[in-house]
Amino acid sequence: MQLNPLLHAELVTGRRQSALIDLWSTTGFAAAVSEVTGPHLYEFGELPVPTVAITLYDVRRHVLIENGRVRRDAPVSAGRFRIGQPGRNVVVDAVPEVLSGKLVLLYLGETLLKEVGAARGSADSVVLMDKAWDTEDPMLEISAKRLVEASENGCRPNSLLAEQIAYTLALHMSDRYAVTGSRKSERVPTLDEVMYERIVEFVQVDPGAPVTLAEMAKVAGMSPSCFIRTFKQSAGVTPHRFVVEQRVLAARRLLATSDLPIAEIALAVGFSSQSHFGVAFRAVTGESPARYRRLQRGHG
Repeated sequence: MQLNPLLHAELVTGRRQSALIDLWSTTGFAAAVSEVTGPHLYEFGELPVPTVAITLYDVRRHVLIENGRVRRDAPVSAGRFRIGQPGRNVVVDAVPEVLSGKLVLLYLGETLLKEVGAARGSADSVVLMDKAWDTEDPMLEISAKRLVEASENGCRPNSLLAEQIAYTLALHMSDRYAVTGSRKSERVPTLDEVMYERIVEFVQVDPGAPVTLAEMAKVAGMSPSCFIRTFKQSAGVTPHRFVVEQRVLAARRLLATSDLPIAEIALAVGFSSQSHFGVAFRAVTGESPARYRRLQRGHG
């Protein structure tokens, strides 16, 4: 794809995009969000890659035109999505029911689709079905809403979480919407104790260092998409949650044995801020960092 996906989204919507996730150059995935205000003509042009559009608002009239012919003229309910096929010239004429709403666009490049295909035992890229806003998918809707919330709160996903979202969504799409013949699947390998301990050691060596899904997968000798499925099945948590728990574990040791300020401990174990650290610490332990320190020193 020659065109930057976020630039494409801006050209389509006529509005500046918020880059929710931009892993295009490394993973082949990008997610953008646009605010819709009133009727709008979306000229997608010739789609360069499979593009998932998720409307988070009700549309009173929605005309989908492909290669100059009307394919669908009907309302669209909030949360419904479309899988646009590459190579088709697409125009959408939409009249929303609301004054303002969010449109999320997911771009799935060849790199990502080939990686997911390999995880499913195929030498070919996954090919997605042709969908036109007729399908309800709670996972896609919830994922889109959470991405929008993160964008509005200024809490963009870190690199590890962004990678995890990209592969999780791609695996979900391939599970449910791959065309016949591209659904081949191999048995998900298990993560044995030795390999699990290697991953624990890799993360614990320097809890404050950035960690990517690709690096963790390399330690396990797997592809990223295979690793994310294997790790969740074997460890019971996602790779991102695992890293957060390991960082909280390192922070607990520092809180109990050092007099370092909590803000310094937060940065030392890889959190972007003290507030982010506090939220994660409480989620894992049920206590705030300050209370945990007091309890460890006998000051209830």
